[in-house]
Amino acid sequence: MIDITFHGRQIEIIDFDDISVDQRVFEFTDPAIPEGGSHFAIAIPDDGPWSEAVVSININQVPVDLLLWAIAKAKEIARL
Repeated sequence: MIDITFHGRQIEIIDFDDISVDQRVFEFTDPAIPEGGSHFAIAIPDDGPWSEAVVSININQVPVDLLLWAIAKAKEIARL
């Protein structure tokens, strides 16, 4: 689990490999969004390019600036 600050809020990022579908997943939770659980996830296919990455959102809305930031963070972490 990784905690990173976005606009003064601690965003929790869970980085894991989903071996059932051969992909790396980054789940993002923002405490400013009142729903419980993971708010959205970015999945990158193993050995696949970023153009094949997908975003799953399990709430009605995610701010665009948060989503763009999360995509950039996922790319950064995936390169480490």
